[in-house]
Amino acid sequence: MRMPPAFSKGSVQAGQLQVYYERRGRGTPLLLLHAGLQDHTMWEEQAIALSAHYDVITPDLPFHGQTMGMDTSILVADVIKILLDSLHVPTTAIGGLSMGASAAQDFVIAYPGRVTKVVLISSGINGYDKAHPIDSSSMAWYGAFSKALNEKDTVRAAMEFTKAWAEGIYRSGDSLKAPASQYVYRTTLANLRLHQMKGWPLLQNEPPAEQRLSSIQAPVLIIDGDKDLPYIGACSDYLEKNITGARRVTIPGVAHMLNLEKPAEVNKLLEDFLGSTNKTN
Repeated sequence: MRMPPAFSKGSVQAGQLQVYYERRGRGTPLLLLHAGLQDHTMWEEQAIALSAHYDVITPDLPFHGQTMGMDTSILVADVIKILLDSLHVPTTAIGGLSMGASAAQDFVIAYPGRVTKVVLISSGINGYDKAHPIDSSSMAWYGAFSKALNEKDTVRAAMEFTKAWAEGIYRSGDSLKAPASQYVYRTTLANLRLHQMKGWPLLQNEPPAEQRLSSIQAPVLIIDGDKDLPYIGACSDYLEKNITGARRVTIPGVAHMLNLEKPAEVNKLLEDFLGSTNKTN
């Protein structure tokens, strides 16, 4: 008889942070890191689908979701290491979307022996904007978002964030009616109200990941959408060219939050790349 997937949740002390996580399934560990202003729940479809063969760990990164505390000095790579150490996970596959992908880059660069495979979805690159010009279309959304934040209009800030990252600037817009847009709007608004942008996961800047990508030796899968901001497409190009052996898949017709828009397609890509190893009966 097949055993039901295990499920647990809790918090781990990392510096002055209480890092919340959920853990679902049995088998090879897989750590999934969420996008900025989102939380672990964005991986629900992946966690359910992959938990049959994987031990799926979904934390809330610093200043997001149910992770609490104030610590602006601890690197996110070290937060991840402390979490994995506390859960007795010596090695893991790691995946992240957007901000989570940047955190995943930092972790595999800092602790290469802890990572078996890497999935970078809709990924930025820390340091890329300092070394390369950013297109005006990508910068435009940030101006509108920042203006709303400066005016303390969290509702409008959440709407601007959703329009850029869920709807996408190359689509006519769904007036926040699509399920992915509704999820991103609700989660963004809740995160802005709870954490008030008091901090952000701290990435390594000396040197930043943009200068260290060639050190990544683990197998890497890059996934992006062709309706995302141009900046993300440029970062995906850069990752593909600067990580030896990296494989890239561009999904047509989707914007930034592509795991929410095309969960079955993303699940299949993850399963094929990671391999259905350590199946538990």
